[in-house]
Amino acid sequence: MAEKCVFLDRDKTIIEDPGYLTDPDAVKLLPGVELALRSLSQAGFKLVVVTNQSGIARGMLTEDALDEIHNEMRRQLSEHDVELDAIYYCPYHPEGTVEKYTRVSADSKPSPGMLLRASKDLPIDLNGSWMVGDSPRDIEAGQRAGCRTVRIRHKGDEGPDEDEDVQADFTVRNLVDAARIILRESGTGAAVGKGYEAPAVPAAGTGYLPTGAETPVNNMTDSQIFGEILRHIRRTRTPEGGSEFSAIRLIGAIFQIFAIVALAWGLIYIPGVTVTAEGNFNEAYNNQIVVHVALLSATVLQLASLTFFTISKQR
Repeated sequence: MAEKCVFLDRDKTIIEDPGYLTDPDAVKLLPGVELALRSLSQAGFKLVVVTNQSGIARGMLTEDALDEIHNEMRRQLSEHDVELDAIYYCPYHPEGTVEKYTRVSADSKPSPGMLLRASKDLPIDLNGSWMVGDSPRDIEAGQRAGCRTVRIRHKGDEGPDEDEDVQADFTVRNLVDAARIILRESGTGAAVGKGYEAPAVPAAGTGYLPTGAETPVNNMTDSQIFGEILRHIRRTRTPEGGSEFSAIRLIGAIFQIFAIVALAWGLIYIPGVTVTAEGNFNEAYNNQIVVHVALLSATVLQLASLTFFTISKQR
């Protein structure tokens, strides 16, 4: 019996994209990927990666090197109890430099060849399946195979959807959002809790959270659920499950306190800037200096505080 599947592009969908990836040590999962894939697998979807790897045709890496990269990706996913059902790749490109791989291939996305082969090998019900990727060629390959599609558009990606000929069924920011949509649209929310662990990325309104979430939920809103997912992602990214304490944020908070103190100090002396009825010009002048120094100090301290907070968010 054919099964439903989520086809996945590799770079910028599952792992970071440094360009032409040639080193297994550079493999790094994107945030939340393990949660999203585990929830899809628990909901009964097969997980199949389909990736263009023209770097082989261009002589930048060999198929053996690509196998090592994929083995490392599998290893990192398996540490989070995620197993891929298959990985298909296309090493061909008509502008390659390695003669063996220099040709047009029906497997190269946007052609649907890899999806069609997977549908026969596993087998897979393409009409009940999804294609998730970050580029128009991923979406076109999914549509030509008969799948529904989700486009991932990361912050900073250029070009509006309206300018492209290929339109996905849904557009999201990351694989976490993609999994939530797939679970919701596929009607798997009703099956959650009947033999499955709580899904990592629940369908809207199901009232379930990732395993280990801090708060039991019933009838939580989408925003509350997503907040819990993000907290879980941050916790899992903290080395050795440690605290999220940040010395940089602490320094920023200290600067913030001093900025408030300096501002209050300046405000106290503002009334004294006005020349008194006795004509005490010296006192007024001194008060004016104090106000200027206090306000300048508050501004500098506030800028320093914002700098430290910004640095802490980028870490």
